[in-house]
Amino acid sequence: MSKTILKEILLVLGLLAALVLLLSGSWFHVFEKNELDTLDWRFAVRPPIPVTDRVVIIEIDNSTIKRIGHFPFHRGYYAKLIDGLARASAQSIVFDIFFSEPAAGDKDFIDAMHRAGNVYLPYVFELAPLKAQGLPQAVKYSAQNLPSFVSVARGSGYINVVPDTDGKFRKVPLYIQYGSRKYASLAFLVSRDYLGRSWEQQQIPLDENSNVIVNFAGKWADSYRHYSFGDLLKSYEYKLAGKKPLIDLNIFKGKICLVGYTADGTTDLHPSPLEALYPSIGIHADIINSILHNKFIVRASRWMNLGILIVLSLLVLAVSLYAAPLPAFAFLLEIAAIFVVGSWMLFNKFGLWVDVFYPLLTAGLVYLLCTLYKSILHFKERIILENEFAIAKQIQESFVPANLPEVDGFDMAAVMMTAREVGGDLYDVIKFDRDTLGVMVGDVAGKGISASLFMTMTVSSFKFFAKPQVPPSQTLFELNEKIVRETASNRFVTLYYSLFDLKARVVSIANGGHLPVLYLPKKGRVVFLDVDEGFPLGMMNSAYSGQQIKFDSGDIFIYYTDGITEATNAQKEMYGQERLTATAQRHKALPARQLRDEIVKDVMRFLGKRKQQDDITLIVIKVL
Repeated sequence: MSKTILKEILLVLGLLAALVLLLSGSWFHVFEKNELDTLDWRFAVRPPIPVTDRVVIIEIDNSTIKRIGHFPFHRGYYAKLIDGLARASAQSIVFDIFFSEPAAGDKDFIDAMHRAGNVYLPYVFELAPLKAQGLPQAVKYSAQNLPSFVSVARGSGYINVVPDTDGKFRKVPLYIQYGSRKYASLAFLVSRDYLGRSWEQQQIPLDENSNVIVNFAGKWADSYRHYSFGDLLKSYEYKLAGKKPLIDLNIFKGKICLVGYTADGTTDLHPSPLEALYPSIGIHADIINSILHNKFIVRASRWMNLGILIVLSLLVLAVSLYAAPLPAFAFLLEIAAIFVVGSWMLFNKFGLWVDVFYPLLTAGLVYLLCTLYKSILHFKERIILENEFAIAKQIQESFVPANLPEVDGFDMAAVMMTAREVGGDLYDVIKFDRDTLGVMVGDVAGKGISASLFMTMTVSSFKFFAKPQVPPSQTLFELNEKIVRETASNRFVTLYYSLFDLKARVVSIANGGHLPVLYLPKKGRVVFLDVDEGFPLGMMNSAYSGQQIKFDSGDIFIYYTDGITEATNAQKEMYGQERLTATAQRHKALPARQLRDEIVKDVMRFLGKRKQQDDITLIVIKVL
């Protein structure tokens, strides 16, 4: 196996390994904090969700502390609250408050709970570190109420709230295992009793660790109905005294009343998706609201998230491999926008939480990997192509004279400048014998390697047909027949061929569609030498006419290709034959090499900063 193939295999394997690593990140919840941020964003931008009117919040707030005047309260105040709500036919009275030590008024409190028969009390477990998926395990109780209180309560449940990796609270374990028993959360217990269902009848979606994801109804102040503990006590006192109460106690009929602290310095606050500090009593209200409305937040399974990630990655992969980087990036942005909007709609409509951050990150990385892979391949192909061009250039240069022959009575110079690595121009200067000189210049239609190959074929064929005793018109005729007969491509070549008879001082010319030669006689006017008939070679079978011109010492013949006369500057002006003539006349006294250089320099000056667009070939022949 060659080193090149081995490197390519290793490159592909490396890319596949990177892709597998990216996909595995979805399964192991890499960047979980970022996924939680996307969940918070969905909570923040979704429309309001239904909030039950069967849940009310009774706050021990700053006004309550001010009204009663001291803290902690005599437990007779709690007893009075229970009596007032019981007389108002409240469905449930749920305390998010611990009564863990004996205090004044305990008997009144116990009696009130006994009379009401609908009071719920909390407790808190100390949880063991989570080692695997399944029910959370409790080590012991970390906060409890007095046993005498628990014995007369309707029910008692834990109020543990589980923090996420970013420290925010979004989950509540529905059940906790302690010893051989399974315990229920306080919110679930209250909801179950309110709906009159058994544990088994409660179909509540849980995450992998038996947690309920809190479906936050809104900010604390904007959701549920809030009442002051102090105002409620005063209203009950007014009602007993026959006065008009501050609050109509009938509004608590059939309600689940959650009682908890919100006063400064007493509130059990947690960071939440919607607020930096959110009372824990609000979390219990949100769980109850979800159960009553049967509206839950459900996180997509690892398999579902992985499937979404794979589909999204394959889409981006397919487009990135076959499209140019810019269109592929536009597709990436489009598919990302569709995916974000779709995930938001699923969350709003069905409460389905699918991963967003990691799939988008993976799709972006897939695009980058594909672009990098294509860039590496393109770079390698470019190196191979450049090597091929270098070889083609060497082959092409071997078919044009490296040095012009030395001929008595002539001063000659030539140059060929390709616009690309290889070109389609061709020329040859052949010294048949001491008295005969052949000069040919041509231009293949098109550029690149294919034009270069056609050029080499033309030059080699020309050498075969060019003979000192054969007129140029006959040479072009025979060469054209061969090209038409043997060339399957649609390419053609323009060709100008001159045969100098040094003894007779006559030049015979023939032209196959090429630019006429610029002739500057020592005496007489400047002319462009052309013939009557002559199609480019390779187009069709055609006759070629010839012409003979007498030349003398001091005459100049300039052969050129359209890379000179059609050179275009930034102002869209063409160099043209007139400027070529003027430049040649201006420097005609110079030797052939210097005249050639002055013409080339003038063309470059004319182009300015604009790049050469076509091949340039120039041959200068001065008769001595």
